Amino acid sequence: MLSIDSQLVEAARRGDLASFGLLYERHYRMAVGIARCRLNDRHLAEDAAQEAFAVACRSLNTLRDPRRFAEWLGTICRRTASRLDADRPPHEPLEAAPEGGDDPDLRALRLQVHEALQSLEETAREVVVLHYFSGLSYQEIGRALGLSVQSVHGRLQRARGKLARALEPHDPSGARS
Repeated sequence: MLSIDSQLVEAARRGDLASFGLLYERHYRMAVGIARCRLNDRHLAEDAAQEAFAVACRSLNTLRDPRRFAEWLGTICRRTASRLDADRPPHEPLEAAPEGGDDPDLRALRLQVHEALQSLEETAREVVVLHYFSGLSYQEIGRALGLSVQSVHGRLQRARGKLARALEPHDPSGARS
């Protein structure tokens, strides 16, 4: 039995644009999440995801195994995001006003979380962002990254542990609280 993605890929290959639209709807959050891991910019990540889908649409006939559409699209998205990242001039990111006002404690916490995420290895960061920021299930993440559900679970557990340690309050005197 063919998977839903396989059926949609085959229909899109035959020229059914609505089927490609459904692939887009099923995998857009994943594509943005993957690009966001590379770009650290939500708007640029959305641009990268759009471009990755355009590339995927043009080269859909090169996909050997339609069951692996999500993983294939993820690879296209990573390459697109890397290219966009390399093309942009170096700059200092503008600080976005946090929701709920200009609370300096909230801004400091957001910065601390961002730095902790950046300290993770790339696949661990992707798993965290795809699960917690893009809302993907373990199964969806597994399809996107070519991992088993158990691998996703394990990587997410290890990443949470590293994040907890990175976000643990530090006492300058060396004593733990």
